[in-house]
Amino acid sequence: MGISDALRTRSGFPITAIAIRILPFFLKFLFVLLLIMPLSGCSRHPVTKPDHAPNAGSAIIVVPGYYGTRLVREADRSLVFISLPQALFGRQSLTLPVPDLGFEGTINLQPDGILDEVRVMPLVYSIDVYGSLLDRLRVSKHTGGEVIPFTYDWRGDLMDAVRSFDGLIRRLRDQGKKDISVVAHSMGGLIVSYYLRYGTQDIDTAVETWEGAGEISRVVMAGVPFLGAMNSFRNMNYGATFGWNSSLLSYEAYASFPASYYLLPVADSDELLTPELKPLHGVIRNAGQWRQSEWGLLKNKQTLSKEIVDGRAAYLSFWLRRSEQFLERLHAPLSTPSPHQPSLLYQYATGTSTLAKGVWTGNPGKGPDSLLFEDPDPVAAGPAGNHPTVYADGDGTVTVSSAWLPAAYRQSFHPTIRDYEVGHTELVTTPDIQDDIIKFLERR
Repeated sequence: MGISDALRTRSGFPITAIAIRILPFFLKFLFVLLLIMPLSGCSRHPVTKPDHAPNAGSAIIVVPGYYGTRLVREADRSLVFISLPQALFGRQSLTLPVPDLGFEGTINLQPDGILDEVRVMPLVYSIDVYGSLLDRLRVSKHTGGEVIPFTYDWRGDLMDAVRSFDGLIRRLRDQGKKDISVVAHSMGGLIVSYYLRYGTQDIDTAVETWEGAGEISRVVMAGVPFLGAMNSFRNMNYGATFGWNSSLLSYEAYASFPASYYLLPVADSDELLTPELKPLHGVIRNAGQWRQSEWGLLKNKQTLSKEIVDGRAAYLSFWLRRSEQFLERLHAPLSTPSPHQPSLLYQYATGTSTLAKGVWTGNPGKGPDSLLFEDPDPVAAGPAGNHPTVYADGDGTVTVSSAWLPAAYRQSFHPTIRDYEVGHTELVTTPDIQDDIIKFLERR
């Protein structure tokens, strides 16, 4: 999701537990530091140039996931997501400025480079996101070519990202790049998967052509939430906290992002439990249930005008339907084997308890208070931190069942599939896994 556990808090995707422990002890130091040095957010220092000549005819595109791109104000290009001042003291929301839905305090933002690292304490402590992967690819003697981070607004419609991705491919082709590889993480893998199979065709009318597969030589995908992630549903009802900023990613912000709907559980993953732990299927993708239970944008709807309530209901209904169609396209049975055969490496992770279900009390009109994401029976849950009824095996963000590569891609490309015991972000930050990616990309 760049659904990214390196940035998750207790209610969503954290600055890590280590950072939470460190920050209080250095708060006074940070106040002084903020006064004497400028903050550049998440940019990295330039890396040493490789000691080999790059291959002018090749390129590697890195496609990040949810949270994977910095966001700056359109007005002055000041960093909003994510800077240390915002994490510590900020009150700005990332809510999309959608007209007529009653959103307040919104600002126009635009993407501004991949999120390579988060500087928790400048010069002292940083969290790696995509920076080390980019560095390794750039200095590798084996991969060659230009390394290009794909920048997009991770809040928006994934089809906008698909079209932008295609535009980047076309520009590289025009520049003479004949050998193009892609490394996609988390939600970025959804974008690339759709492109491989359908190109830029609209979701409503898409026909399986595998035209995108003809543009790419090698593809690496890691930790892709093909069946969604329950974290998205939780955050659309409770929001998430970055540092001490609870406004940046409020429930209203999350629910205003079209991308959040693409990450909602779908098909077999669309399951809530009754308080008696009986399964309820298909509730999360039911727009009528959102209105009845006041989920997401309809929380506290009694405080909103009828026009705004109706507008929000139509908005969430549209994105629930459109995102479900998108995911159904990825899982559709194979009808036309791909005439193009890019090499495919697919990676996923196991070994971490991952939120997979929620408990729904079924009380209409109680909004998110009708939802629980902790095991309702502590005795049945077992030791602290182990909740077998609502948690499943995964990488902390995406469950193993959600991360499994859809059949059509396995049948068409005969991929190399590898699993690791790491977290969601570690799929792209762990040196040994980066080595595997580089070795795969060097194959010609």
